Amino acid sequence: MRKNGYSLLEFAIVVSVFALLMAVALDKLGFYQQAGEQASVQALQINLRAALSGQVMSLQARGREGELVALAGANPVRWLERPPAGYAGELSAAQAAGLAAGSWYFDPVLHVLVYVRRKQETGLNNAAGNVCFRVELQRLPSKIANAESTPVQQTGLELKEVNDCRTPPLSAATRR
Repeated sequence: MRKNGYSLLEFAIVVSVFALLMAVALDKLGFYQQAGEQASVQALQINLRAALSGQVMSLQARGREGELVALAGANPVRWLERPPAGYAGELSAAQAAGLAAGSWYFDPVLHVLVYVRRKQETGLNNAAGNVCFRVELQRLPSKIANAESTPVQQTGLELKEVNDCRTPPLSAATRR
């Protein structure tokens, strides 16, 4: 005759199945957190590019194309209606060393907007380290082969993802 309750074997089986289900769920949770982080960074990148385009078009509409050069290396967060969540402001790399994962900051010395990743070992763009963006000047060649006329606009700006956040941008003299 059996007593009411569970045997130790039954309890061990239930705990094992529960542990296995939790391990699978936690693995999937990490994947979805990483995917969410990547989507968040990409959404901000799209917004920053749109804001940069707005700045360029505004200067062009007012006939002030010469001021485009001054926007290279600028903090693109200034062009947004409000900064992204976790934006800490303009900080040097040393000041930003203690920032929490998921934070943004602009390094005014290196002229890069930096996102501090939540997971350093894997993640966005299959690279370790932080994600960095820089507003860079793009110059078109003054003469294009096989073109009937020269381009109207020879200068443009681009929000570019840079691989190394610690490399300073090229000086204006080097870019020419």
